Order: sequence, then structure tokens, then C-alpha cells
Amino acid sequence: YLESKQLRTTEDLEALLNSMQEQIDELKKSASGTQARIKELDELLRMADYYQQGKPVADKLKTIRFDTFRQKYKAEHENVLRTFYMAERKLKNQWVDGKLPVHAWRKEKSKLETEYQALQQKIAPLYADTKRLWAIHYSIYQVQHEQERQNVVTRQKKQEIEH
Repeated sequence: YLESKQLRTTEDLEALLNSMQEQIDELKKSASGTQARIKELDELLRMADYYQQGKPVADKLKTIRFDTFRQKYKAEHENVLRTFYMAERKLKNQWVDGKLPVHAWRKEKSKLETEYQALQQKIAPLYADTKRLWAIHYSIYQVQHEQERQNVVTRQKKQEIEH
């Protein structure tokens, strides 16, 4: 495995690990940006659904003139009206030519989900290789540490013999 990666020294291994970690960080940053936009689009689509569900109820409420009937209708449809008004506030700046761009949002979300899956497929093998290389790196570190410990013990014995 090390020969296939052309790794001859620990410095080569560390350099490769650093470059792979940089690639992973870059891909993760891109993936997190994509994921954030997907969540934003999900929220916009959810608000658009609330708006569409509540619009007929809100329109009917506007046509009721008598206060008692109006209050009764409001009480009966309180949840729908509450979510409608919330959606209306959140979608206030999203209108394009008098319409919500729901189709464009769905299309963008689909495209972003495809990109996100592609990024995840790029990251997965990098993670696997990095994990394997870190295991090798750790094993090398353990061997070096043990050799250092043995060298210290050997030096101490030599000093005891000399004195």
C-alpha cells in the first residue's frame, strides 16, 4: 500500500496526510455550503406550502364583514391562519413577478442534492485512505517511541557501567 502511494519516509507520509486533509476540508466546506442552501430551500418550499394552504382561508376571512362571524371563523381556523401569516412574512421578499418561484426552488434543490451526493462520493474514499494512512502513521509513531525508550534505557545502562 505504501509503495503504491510512493511513500518512502515518514515525511512523505505526513505530507500526503496534510494534502489529503486539505482536500477533505475543501470538499467538506463545499458540501456544508450546499447542504445549507438545501435546508434554506426546504424551508422556503415549506413556507410556500403553508402559504398555498392558508391563502383561501385568509381570503375568506377578508370577505366576512360582521365581527362576530369574523371572530368565530378566525377561532375555527387559527392554526391555518397563524402558519399562513408566518409564511407570508417569511416569503415577503421572495416574490418574482407576482408569483413564488416554487418550480425554480425545486429544480435548484434537486440540482444541489445531486451535487451534494457527488461531493459525498468524492469524500468517502479520501476518508478511507486517510484513516488507513493515520493508522500507519500511528504505528510508525509507536515504533519510533519504543525505539527512543529503548535507546534511553541502553544509554542509562552504559552510563551505569562506565561509572
